Amino acid sequence: MSELVEFDNFAQVEMLLRAGMELKFELSDDADVLNGSPVYASALNHLREGLISGLRSSSTPGRAQKQADWYRLSQHQHRWRIIAQRAALHPRWRYLTAVEMRHWVETLAAPLTVDDGTLEAIKAAVEKMLDGD
Repeated sequence: MSELVEFDNFAQVEMLLRAGMELKFELSDDADVLNGSPVYASALNHLREGLISGLRSSSTPGRAQKQADWYRLSQHQHRWRIIAQRAALHPRWRYLTAVEMRHWVETLAAPLTVDDGTLEAIKAAVEKMLDGD
């Protein structure tokens, strides 16, 4: 099912995305239910994709790539530790398949996108935490 939501301008979407990130990364603790919520992650990801898609079809398509780049987790290394800490809270972390690990990290990182290199860095940080280093 798909629902249509309209905004007056791109600034509103950007503001809502930034507020979602603020709530997720700055105002909530590791146990907050929103951090691991696939529904919340999906909503943030849809907002991000809607913003980028809208910018691509607007009179300022150059902003689309700038936004796409900004929403890459690799551009936010200061967020890696908190995402790794939250990933380590998964009760079955060491038993997850590679696909399940990726999905969990992407859920925790949303609306930021996770490339392979960043995923490996997060996984290594989680293992280090679980080993007590």
